[in-house]
Amino acid sequence: MISSLILSVMMAFIVFFFVILMNNFVPATFLYAVFLMFLFVRMTFAENKKAGSGVIYRRIFQTVFAVGFCIAFISDLYGERGSMAITNQAMSNAELPFCHIAIPQVLTPLLVIKKLIFPARISGHYASAASMFLIWLVCTLTVGRGWCSWICFYGGWEEEFSHVSKKPRLKLLPKNKELREFHFGFFFFIILASLCQLACIYCEWFCPFKLVTEFSPVNSIPTLIATVMFIGLFLGLVVVLPILTKKRTQCSTLCPFGAFASLTDRFSIFQIKIDVEKCIGCLKCASKCPFSAIDITTIQNKKGHPEITCAKCGECISACPNKAISYEFRFNKKMSCSCGSNSNIAGSAVSRVIQQLLHPANLFRFAAFSFAVIMSSDFMVKSLNLIAGAFGGAK
Repeated sequence: MISSLILSVMMAFIVFFFVILMNNFVPATFLYAVFLMFLFVRMTFAENKKAGSGVIYRRIFQTVFAVGFCIAFISDLYGERGSMAITNQAMSNAELPFCHIAIPQVLTPLLVIKKLIFPARISGHYASAASMFLIWLVCTLTVGRGWCSWICFYGGWEEEFSHVSKKPRLKLLPKNKELREFHFGFFFFIILASLCQLACIYCEWFCPFKLVTEFSPVNSIPTLIATVMFIGLFLGLVVVLPILTKKRTQCSTLCPFGAFASLTDRFSIFQIKIDVEKCIGCLKCASKCPFSAIDITTIQNKKGHPEITCAKCGECISACPNKAISYEFRFNKKMSCSCGSNSNIAGSAVSRVIQQLLHPANLFRFAAFSFAVIMSSDFMVKSLNLIAGAFGGAK
């Protein structure tokens, strides 16, 4: 209880600084700050009672952020260009906002030819390549692929649609391994194609989120084909299949950043662990995992952890009836095992509070939510102002 209060107070400082103070105390900042604090406090106290019970608040945040981000982003595009279409001037001046999904596509050409193949500013722009690379580096060392389930600008679209249906109409559990293999196969194809063409192939041909952000004007047969593909991929992988499977299918099969983050996740200080002694093999965690990171062989072979594509969303923790799954530290195993154990100082109330504060589950959720607050603050305040202005104009 005390640790939850302390974490909530610490989060309140972060929310105040990045949401209210950095946005000059405009009325929308207070509304968004209250929303964030409601989610974090409810999540923290729920998790304190039962591990995994706070995942619903993560879902709510990511869904709201995805919609709010697109509203603010589209508004910025119309303000700068008058439309969502990419202009020749923006391309020639390298003024496109640099997207995190482009990072794995530009890395190899950047190392080989020392050139950024994405038409964005290296620095000096609100979404420059340097700023996104820095964010990616910090994310890699902290939450790792937890970015996809807590922070991603677009992930909330699939998050929401994957929870529309109560039960999956299509069960992908027997094909989880094949889905992962396809994901990495497609990832290496995109990397090789981007290097050969010196262009972000995924962004130009396969990104379904072009439909809700920016896109090339349809003025030729190739751009028409690309637009049809964007629409089809959004409807298929972001809307229909998540509804039918209750999985984040685009994240699990197509997104190159997701595959890249899976490969670099080993540098993160947090991971999900499965206690093979407690596990009863019910496979409820495998059925619930939205990223196809737990399958039948994971449990049967007693691997003790999800597969490489785990995004640390916590859905498996919520689904496990035997409390066999938990957040742990990747490198300091002794520290993670000692949290909650009967040590020599466990009798001290202060020591118990410190142990709870340093528990990997609490630290991970705090780090991930803090990251999400920082990344969302500007976009969500803009979005709320736009919504308020629209309603005010309607009156």
